[in-house]
Amino acid sequence: MPTKTVPLLMLNNELHRLKRKSGIKDEETARYLGCRGTKISRIMNMASRPSVADVKMMGELYGASPEQLAMLMDLARNLGRKGDWTGYKSVYRESARLLIDMEARCDELRQARAEILPGLLQTEDYIRILSRLPSPYGFAFNEEECVQARLARQATLDRRVNASFILAESALRRVYGDHRVMGQQMRHLMQVAQRPNVRIQVLPYMCSPQSSWGWLSFSMIHVPSPGITAPLDLVHLEQFDDERFIDDPAVVDKYKRLWSSLAGASLCPMESVDFIGKMAEEYQ
Repeated sequence: MPTKTVPLLMLNNELHRLKRKSGIKDEETARYLGCRGTKISRIMNMASRPSVADVKMMGELYGASPEQLAMLMDLARNLGRKGDWTGYKSVYRESARLLIDMEARCDELRQARAEILPGLLQTEDYIRILSRLPSPYGFAFNEEECVQARLARQATLDRRVNASFILAESALRRVYGDHRVMGQQMRHLMQVAQRPNVRIQVLPYMCSPQSSWGWLSFSMIHVPSPGITAPLDLVHLEQFDDERFIDDPAVVDKYKRLWSSLAGASLCPMESVDFIGKMAEEYQ
């Protein structure tokens, strides 16, 4: 199964939209392409990466306009290459690679964390400590590859993407390493919070969230369209053995309301920086 990337997801969404509009069944598409029906099924389920020629013929059959067809073919040319996930990038499991690709292409990112700080905000020492922690399920991590992969991922914030974070107080008080590591981490949060494109809010213990789901950790990501395709608006949930992406507009809208509820219950950005500063002093 190919690694899911933003171009593949956008291409798949657009093919499904055109297919629904045309009313054409997979059997007819297979006859038009001169292939088995299983090939069309695998393409539509993102279990197989289509060629540019496949996409061109499918777009023509589904009645795509010349502009849509050109866009589909351009997406097909940029689905990702076999060597895209070598070196330090290979530390990411298959299910996490779509998230990394989306972070690199998004224009808005919102993350709520309850027990551990977001990877985009972690210091090198904090990352090292996490990579050294034993796993009861036998997972092994290469420390240097983990550090380099996560630090490279943090370049997302250098692109001036609009990034907002809600950090539960528990994520600030959970000690990884020692007080030196945590003090350094708190000071780093204060520095990052000064960026014009970054907003950090703390949800303290004394603040009662307006929702019983305040313990949830989740991300919301918006990836703009490169052309006439629809943008991607997804919720990401990380699980122990997998990642889950939600693109159902109704469910995404519920998470947006949850975010607004948590943000309203949190300290404002200025108060949050002051709070984190006091935490840094506690870790002295």
